[in-house]
Amino acid sequence: MARFVVLTRMTKDGIAAIRDDPARLTELGASIAEAGGRVVEQHALLGDHDLFTVVDLPDNDVAERLVTEHLGLAKSGQEIFPAIDIALFTRLLGQTTETCGPYRWQVTAPARVVRRCFRRYAYTGEVAKYCRPYTVDGREHLEGLRGPAVFIANHSSHLDAAALYSALPSRYQARVAFGSAADRWFLKGRKGITKQGWWNSLVYNTYPIKRGGGRASLDYADWLVAKGWSMVIFPEGTRSSNGRMARFRVGPALLALGHQIPVVPLYMEGLSAIRPKGTKALVAGPVTVRIGAPLRFDPGTDPKDATKEMYKAVEALRAAVHQHIRLVDLRDPEPALDAVPSLG
Repeated sequence: MARFVVLTRMTKDGIAAIRDDPARLTELGASIAEAGGRVVEQHALLGDHDLFTVVDLPDNDVAERLVTEHLGLAKSGQEIFPAIDIALFTRLLGQTTETCGPYRWQVTAPARVVRRCFRRYAYTGEVAKYCRPYTVDGREHLEGLRGPAVFIANHSSHLDAAALYSALPSRYQARVAFGSAADRWFLKGRKGITKQGWWNSLVYNTYPIKRGGGRASLDYADWLVAKGWSMVIFPEGTRSSNGRMARFRVGPALLALGHQIPVVPLYMEGLSAIRPKGTKALVAGPVTVRIGAPLRFDPGTDPKDATKEMYKAVEALRAAVHQHIRLVDLRDPEPALDAVPSLG
């Protein structure tokens, strides 16, 4: 959960509405709770603003949406600011915001040989250890697929990349790259080999994506696709902490339309319980990966329309997985981990 400070300025009509019905103030907390967050504290102010509210929200997209919807308080205006505690702020003051990469050598033969040796360390090992059982449904959709593709999926855990990678056929495992946040995985000056950007590119075949970088953030992905590589992109842009999918960013659609390559939707269930957002501890549990039919878009398709179709495809997979889970629960309310049947 991310912390935000909300400053609310009431209009005369808004103040009158609160005076007539003080219970309206609780609408703020209701709106926050409905979005998967919580109100930490709230105070009245004497000055340009009327209310000061500290809230925890799942991500920036939720914060932006709530402000647009006026946080449940009619006839008022809000400003919202991200907030961090003083200890973290002090630590960040000593860090650089300069990033490194991308590294074009990551697609060369020597780099690919090294990466093959690290495959179990980077991806399949954690899946074998913590995803029990690990069920993949829909692999038949990939049987006739050849050449570059964009693989998209919901994002809820740092294990998502490993689970998705393990579901792919070997021909795609050998030629797939993962977009990663530049301001998290490719910062300069971090201590330790495994925290270096070049290490992430060598071992995990990741490349940096600048948040909010616009179309330019896809330049390196364009180059990789032109070289025959496939992409894994989590269109939400950040991990969910409440089980709901956030809106999809338009980047994957721009990439697919620009190169006229298919988009393969996937939905992954169970990973947030193994390693929830904000934690490092891992607890073994069942994981399901469902692969959908590839999506192909005609030239000239509006990227926004393509993005909506991608969202609908992943949402349909989510509904199918959840329906299956409900059927399993009806048959056996407390199934053993190794007794959960395949979706097939």
